[in-house]
Amino acid sequence: MLTLAACGGADGLNGGGDGGFVGGARDGGFARSDSGGQLVAYVSGYGPNIGWYSVDEQSGALGSKGSIKSIGNSPSFLAWNRSGTNLYALDEATAGRVAAYAIDSKTGALTYVNDVSSKGNGPAHLSVDATGKWVFVANYGDGTVAVLPVTATGSLADATDTKSPGANAHMIIADPSNKFVFVPCKGADVVAQYVFDATKGTLTPNAVPSMATAKGAGPRHLAFHPNGKWAYLIAENASSVSTLSFDATLGHLAIIDTVSTLPSGFSGSNTGAEIHVHSTGNFVLASNRGDDSIAVFSVDPTSGKLTMLGTTKTGGKTPRAFDLTPGNALLYAANQAGSVTALRLDAKGALTSASTPLMVQAPSFVGVLRLTP
Repeated sequence: MLTLAACGGADGLNGGGDGGFVGGARDGGFARSDSGGQLVAYVSGYGPNIGWYSVDEQSGALGSKGSIKSIGNSPSFLAWNRSGTNLYALDEATAGRVAAYAIDSKTGALTYVNDVSSKGNGPAHLSVDATGKWVFVANYGDGTVAVLPVTATGSLADATDTKSPGANAHMIIADPSNKFVFVPCKGADVVAQYVFDATKGTLTPNAVPSMATAKGAGPRHLAFHPNGKWAYLIAENASSVSTLSFDATLGHLAIIDTVSTLPSGFSGSNTGAEIHVHSTGNFVLASNRGDDSIAVFSVDPTSGKLTMLGTTKTGGKTPRAFDLTPGNALLYAANQAGSVTALRLDAKGALTSASTPLMVQAPSFVGVLRLTP
């Protein structure tokens, strides 16, 4: 049983590659479980190792449990299947690759299984579909995406399909029904829309093949609301979040409203990074790189539109990915300048510092998994 979270990217220090249904995209974005075994946090980024850590649910402290050398030097984004048996890691290299790992159900330890081509350059993001039979990967460098089959043992096979949705493909996720797939393309200012065949592992451009954003906005990550009617899109260059209507029958997105992720009076440079929807649907959270903060928004229950409640510093610099634990009590932020920090989230959407920062080499991803007991 898994819980999800976080984001990575394909930009090293210039942009990067999540979001999903009810808080994350580790498995395509499905609802979290609040019960089960121990919590394990996985951390990776622009160092060669993928580490796993125990999670103290009272204090928020992380304790090192182990690490594994990745297949390359930049495992900047991770994802896992719904059952929590296998983890997948991209290698953000010119000739991108994706590796499969088995997860020990008692300890969370990883064992390498195999790796295959991402079918593109500089992969930024990957996710697992609802069936666990397919891994989607977005290649930021050349604007391509691929569908990778998962075998019965959890290993990966060569891609069944590839597409070219647009410049700087930054994320790829299925909607909650697993019928449609979406790709925010930062360099093209569109979100590509596909129909997904979960039997063949193929993508077909939707009748409306894309949703355009404002010119230069740089759409980066997408997260669905639990009611299935709305989604939220963070724009990297514009430091904004757009509320989107979602037609779950046709698989079409449309912009309803757009708000800034920055506090009033902010001056300086900033880019938006990650976005999550609170499991209650009452809040949306987004990370700011520059202001080095998490912005929290309330959600209007009728329109889905957002109102900013405030921003809170993460306690580190350049927060890329972040994740919420089951029950949403704790938030972990991967600060690319060298730390993972914990914040406590209350029922009113307020964030406060929770524990001592964990020092990690250039982290871009943090995600929390509830192990099967």
